[in-house]
Amino acid sequence: MFNHRSVLLIFILGLFVVPYPSLAAEPSQKKWWPSEWGSDDQLGALNRLNPAKVLQAASLIKTGKIYDMAHIFEEDMPLFELTPEDRKYTLTVPGAPSWGPMGNNLLVWNEDYIAGHLSQDGTQFDSLSHMATVVGDVKNLKDIRYYNGLSHADIGSGRGFKKLGVERVKPIFTRGILIDIAGYKKRMLACSEEISVADLKAALITQGQSEASIQPGDALFYYTGWGSLWKTDNKKFNSCTPGLSAQAGDWLVAKKVVLVGSDNWAVEAIPGPDPTIFAPNHQKFLVENGIYIMENIDFRSLLADQVYEFAFVFGAIPFKGATGSPARPFAVR
Repeated sequence: MFNHRSVLLIFILGLFVVPYPSLAAEPSQKKWWPSEWGSDDQLGALNRLNPAKVLQAASLIKTGKIYDMAHIFEEDMPLFELTPEDRKYTLTVPGAPSWGPMGNNLLVWNEDYIAGHLSQDGTQFDSLSHMATVVGDVKNLKDIRYYNGLSHADIGSGRGFKKLGVERVKPIFTRGILIDIAGYKKRMLACSEEISVADLKAALITQGQSEASIQPGDALFYYTGWGSLWKTDNKKFNSCTPGLSAQAGDWLVAKKVVLVGSDNWAVEAIPGPDPTIFAPNHQKFLVENGIYIMENIDFRSLLADQVYEFAFVFGAIPFKGATGSPARPFAVR
């Protein structure tokens, strides 16, 4: 019997190793470009952040308390993997100081060396080059299209992306909304359980808000309880995810948010209800609408104080051409 990881591995290998018949033989009829911000745009939904939105977020700061939303980067954190060798994170510090002593004051100092997969591990942020859709022949790089219709043939390279890299992402300071789905359901969501639009609306009401609380330019976060497995049961954490239904993803697109973040490694249920569709919300957020994604967020301190509305702050590390960045997001109330 296949476990969830086996099913996921077979599906992805089918997409990237074996030509996928429906994609190769029947080009997609859907065209999501040019962007509403113009055919040259690389910023996506962050175009919605303007001085008025920043001032709105700043007005939410009443106590000055800061809430850290990041997990610690360490070697025993859960690492998404299709095989045990897929992703690694290793930090090495020599047993003695790296340099010195220098000068008559005998100053020494230390440096570290980080090896492995960095931009998509731990609490992490997806740039718009992270995902694409095949619109014709799976073997033709011109038929692999990203946000604003940019093709892999035009922007991809072995040393990073010429466009849509994470260095294009400006610092984010906006209003954040956290929806406690696990609190509403009074339990951790199950593997592959979907969050419906009705769930989102009901959870908002439970925490004293409404669907009108979500405004254009907001960063929208939701808690499934899956994050409680972080470093307590890494195997289960990696095996699957609960997440937003495709309809809930459409609902958030219509709300014109700039970012969607979760306490697990996806913004949809994986495996999903339709075995022929993989990660539909990644596709509609990043590729089709320029909405950014943040995953593996730690919401514990916010939930402990029942903070559901806050000023949200994040700056991606500008690795030129990278598909994402390690994340240290925080909230201020």
